[in-house]
Amino acid sequence: MSKKVLGIIFSNAHDETLSEMTDLRTMGSVPFGGRFRLIDFPLSNMVNAGITKIGVITKSNYQSLMDHIGSGRPWDLSRKTDGLFILPPFNLGGAGYYHSRSEALDGAMKFISSSNERYVILSDSNLVANIDFDELIKQHEDTGADITMVCAKGRAPKNIPNILNLQLNDNKEVVSASLDNAQGKEGSYCLNIYMMEKHLLQRLIADSMAHSEPHFQKDVILGQIGKLKIFSYEFTGYSCMIDGLSSYFGANMDLLNTPNRQDLFRSERTIFTKAKDSMPTRYGLASNVKNTLVADGCVIDGEVENCILFRNVTVGKGAKLKNCIVMQNAYVSDDAQLEYTILDKEVVIKPGKRLSGADTYPVYVGKKIII
Repeated sequence: MSKKVLGIIFSNAHDETLSEMTDLRTMGSVPFGGRFRLIDFPLSNMVNAGITKIGVITKSNYQSLMDHIGSGRPWDLSRKTDGLFILPPFNLGGAGYYHSRSEALDGAMKFISSSNERYVILSDSNLVANIDFDELIKQHEDTGADITMVCAKGRAPKNIPNILNLQLNDNKEVVSASLDNAQGKEGSYCLNIYMMEKHLLQRLIADSMAHSEPHFQKDVILGQIGKLKIFSYEFTGYSCMIDGLSSYFGANMDLLNTPNRQDLFRSERTIFTKAKDSMPTRYGLASNVKNTLVADGCVIDGEVENCILFRNVTVGKGAKLKNCIVMQNAYVSDDAQLEYTILDKEVVIKPGKRLSGADTYPVYVGKKIII
């Protein structure tokens, strides 16, 4: 497979839906699950299918993304040929920012055109899922599809614009699709993962730009239904498209459910991430930890229940945390009480402070803030 498929990942797609956390980072570099970043999922999905050349399209605030993925070594993408490529915006004039998926692809077309792979898989980085891309590639070839879209059944995210709602026939071929009625309704909807031949993508993007129709889903995909063979590949495992603080919080909390965690982190399809060496977590004599994912390097002297703790978190004596996400190097002082709260990196909660949100509206404390 390695010489057959090129991977393209959009690291900034849907940043606006999680603006609290993406002001200083891309969607792809948003921390997740105690030790991962969101981009780890599409990167690992591609690598596990033998894809060895992956371009990551960036727009802004991608310093933390570059720090995380580096040369691509954790994903075996540090290579003399192929490997991992960061694709910042260029050839766009003005501020240098693209405003649509098609513009981003047009800006990266030199990289795409110079690649020898026959197919291209496009993926966003806000989808938490462990997808067997080998099966996707096999179905695409077996059906003779021009375009294959990965879809799921259920209720589409409400806050992500331009989600395609799909109508399928018995052969899984897309017979119609809509944008206006997709959000929040039950049915088959696209997970914003597309596979097609490289030459087809080149032609579609060139036509889109030539006619000033830069909207990928509306102008490119919808316009080809009935003209090209477009099929869906139904993904039935655990998936969550991050479209705001509520879904981000919910996806992290879903990891506390064993079946969800086992479905995401499979031994046969590893989710890779940047490794860091830390001391083991230390639990004080008065600590009480229940149903919590705890990363390395933490110091816990208080009570923690139903939480996700990233590396090097400190929980002081008498502190009580319930239903919280606490990111790297955060410090929760003695006797503080937190519930339904998200603490970004290096946050300090001083002694005795209390913060409480709800599962649908968690309290978020930004990076390096002291309360």
